[in-house]
Amino acid sequence: MGRRSRSVFERLYGGAKKPEDLPWHFAEPPKFLVAALDQRERPGRALDIGCGAGTYSLYMAGRGYEVTALDFMPQAVEMTREQARKAGVELDVVQADITSFNPEQTYDVVLDVGCLHALTDEQRQAYARQLSRMLNPGGDYILSHMGSRGWWDRWPIGPNRIAREKIEALFSPDLKLIDYEARILSGMPLAMGRGALSGWYWFRRN
Repeated sequence: MGRRSRSVFERLYGGAKKPEDLPWHFAEPPKFLVAALDQRERPGRALDIGCGAGTYSLYMAGRGYEVTALDFMPQAVEMTREQARKAGVELDVVQADITSFNPEQTYDVVLDVGCLHALTDEQRQAYARQLSRMLNPGGDYILSHMGSRGWWDRWPIGPNRIAREKIEALFSPDLKLIDYEARILSGMPLAMGRGALSGWYWFRRN
């Protein structure tokens, strides 16, 4: 993660008293995650990369999954542990960098809502190698990543924007794209570009 991205996360978490104060907090789980879990025969192990306040980790645990909630920010780890305690749910909450994370187990489901698009080019390559190692054959990977819209990408701050084709190439040939959806985000700060594109991906490990 670049220095600027890290400082942004530190500032946002520093001003957040509760999960709802975080700009990326949404109570409802991503529809691709719901669909992926619905299609799987039985619960298994799940990894939530960049878990934030742990909202989606708790959802997966509620679906019967053994969940590892991972974040590099200590405030995120604290929030997730507190949310799990309040809900009476057991989570394996880990403070670590995904590019150097070295779990003993592998996973049936991996979720990333907001981590990959904060990484540098070199870190993305390391991330892809990690994912191929950690995701079981037939496992599902759900990703949210800011997309590229040409001249809109000139805005100086915010997550990295990458075209869909480059995201697919990053994970090829180990992962196959099952579904994709693009959404235009309204109400974004002007410095981040009005009408930013959010790409949602559902991959499956070959």
